[in-house]
Amino acid sequence: MENNNWVKGCSLAVKPGVTDPITGSDLGGRQGRLIDLYPRDQLGIQWDSVTLKTISPADILEHEACGMPWSVMRLAVQDVLPTAARDLAEDVAATVAALETQYSWLSLGEQGERIRQIVNREEKHDFFSSLRVWHAYLEEHLEVPFVVTVIQYQRGPVKQGDEVKVIGISILDDTYGTIVKVRQKRRVSHLPLRDVRATNAPAETEQLIEDYAVWFARYPTLFARYPP
Repeated sequence: MENNNWVKGCSLAVKPGVTDPITGSDLGGRQGRLIDLYPRDQLGIQWDSVTLKTISPADILEHEACGMPWSVMRLAVQDVLPTAARDLAEDVAATVAALETQYSWLSLGEQGERIRQIVNREEKHDFFSSLRVWHAYLEEHLEVPFVVTVIQYQRGPVKQGDEVKVIGISILDDTYGTIVKVRQKRRVSHLPLRDVRATNAPAETEQLIEDYAVWFARYPTLFARYPP
């Protein structure tokens, strides 16, 4: 059967006996949608939400370790059959977003594993749930005071490049994340934690702030790509 007999967006089911070339896992019965047509009768398939929820964490981690995607697969035409769709595109997007939050950090090595352990404290993996988890974790583990350098432009009296002392955690903001209270001489201000880096603090504090900043910079990108 030639590639031009397939239409992008159609639903496909994998035949029994087809295996994942990376993990060796049986792909038989998995379903997804056609997203790409390749030469030599190769098809790019985006797994549907039902299939995504059945992929084992071990298989996801093995794909991550190899730098290969786990939510899509390239298969030969003879490996699949047409089938009826069993979910909507938005279901796929939400499921991918949740799984990305749980597992995509492992490409960052030890830092990624630390981030994953924090965000996985919450069963829900949308951006705002993860924000709340981070805020609670920071309240529990950040020991104040400590000195930081402001690395982002600020509209208030504290300027980029200033050294300030963090004296407490203030509030959680849906846009800017965890807000910390800082002192510069006798003036007290409030800054997003993502906008500072610890420069004269215990190693554990420096590491935690860096992990949070990396998460904050990276996750909204995933959230924008795969909104729940």
